[in-house]
Amino acid sequence: MENAFSVQRGGRRQVLVHTTAYLIARGLPGVIAFLAIPLFTRLLQPVDYGRYALLVATVNLLGALLFQGLRLSLVRYLPTCASPPARLKSTLVTTILLLLGFVGVLAVLLCLAPSTHRWWPELLGGWLLLALMAMFELCSEYLRTVLRPWDYMLLQLTRSAGLIGLGGTFILLGAGWWGPAAGMVGGMGLAVAWSYFKDWRDVRLDIDRGLLRQLSQYGIPLSLTVVLAQLMGTSDRLLIGALIGEGAAGLYSVAADLASQTVTLLMMAVYLAVFPLAVHAWEQEGPAAATAQMQYNASLLLALGVPCVVGMVILTPGISHCLLGSNYRQAASGVFPLIAVAAFVGGFKAYHFDAALQFAHRTIDQVWIVLVAVVANILMNLLAIPLVGIKGAATVSVLTYTIAVGLSIKWGRRYAVLPFPARPAVQVTLASAVMAAVLYPLRGHISPMALAGQVTAGVAVYAVVLLSCNFLDLRPTIRRKCRAAPVADGAAM
Repeated sequence: MENAFSVQRGGRRQVLVHTTAYLIARGLPGVIAFLAIPLFTRLLQPVDYGRYALLVATVNLLGALLFQGLRLSLVRYLPTCASPPARLKSTLVTTILLLLGFVGVLAVLLCLAPSTHRWWPELLGGWLLLALMAMFELCSEYLRTVLRPWDYMLLQLTRSAGLIGLGGTFILLGAGWWGPAAGMVGGMGLAVAWSYFKDWRDVRLDIDRGLLRQLSQYGIPLSLTVVLAQLMGTSDRLLIGALIGEGAAGLYSVAADLASQTVTLLMMAVYLAVFPLAVHAWEQEGPAAATAQMQYNASLLLALGVPCVVGMVILTPGISHCLLGSNYRQAASGVFPLIAVAAFVGGFKAYHFDAALQFAHRTIDQVWIVLVAVVANILMNLLAIPLVGIKGAATVSVLTYTIAVGLSIKWGRRYAVLPFPARPAVQVTLASAVMAAVLYPLRGHISPMALAGQVTAGVAVYAVVLLSCNFLDLRPTIRRKCRAAPVADGAAM
């Protein structure tokens, strides 16, 4: 009899194939975007990086409030939409353009107002970044929904290449902290143009009011949830900037960006692969099939997230030395381990336990969960930042996400029980502990070659121990493939 956390072998293979595809599709662009951190921390002072980070955080916050619900509605309803896809796509695009027009008018009015006139470059530049980000993310979600990970990768690669290539060039030409933002605008503009000619040429400026009403009922609570989650993830940067300066915000943002480019990236790849499959299972086969899919999801989240956090915590000295500019290393390395832990806890909430509420169309409950966490986050940060600085903000992040995941588990169980996979968790913990024991004596070696060797050794040790534990019954599958390979080779001769 199969373990409680298992799903059918065909479903497992599908999950692994899709997870691998999205690991590559998100991972390759993520590696390129990851290079922005060592590049920009060597070209920009902490104050300039802080200004860039605060602009992006503000645009992300506004984008989450206005557009995230529409994008998530696309993921939820496109697979089961009774109307032609062009009608859904037209409704979404037209609604986004109307919202962007409204925000653009407000930006122009603020540019003309005497009290905010001096901010006109930030206001207009921020609006352009918001507009392209809204369309880029919509195109990306469409490709994820129709299960085209390689086209999805192409879009992400274009944005990352623009951020690095154009952004770095603009900085060298004297653009300062505007350089990375302009590079991101250029990369997303190219990606949106390509996606339009490939997938969106059937769109018309038209809104199906009944369809928009359905999308709004599902998406508005999600928008509120996401904007609150964004506020929870960015309020520390904003408060640091307000309370102790933009330079401190830059130091903190570097550590947060480094964690998000690693822990969050790996966990997101699992979510991108599994959630559309789980939605299909929920609609076509019922809650039991979707729950089994999500249980497998939890095991994969643990298998990728836990060793990543453990390795980052142990190898913080080498990571800081190799990836950050000299002005950032000491301060960022002090908060990096805490932020990595917070990223893992927050990722497990968002990419696993929140699914119970989304399956049941109870996205409004997510609003209350995140609202409680945001209030707690802001109050604790107002106390911790003046006393302990950026390390206090990092500690508050861990506490806040712990509160949020506890509330999500409790609330979600009303609609769908997503059990925590105990046996895989023990196996992952054991493999991570062995990896940590191997890496800890080596953490004092911080050269690039030493760090590369440590990462390679850690991955190898972790994989061997996890396989020896027969994680997710992988050993029999590997043995069957090894036995079949010679047969296939012989048949081909």
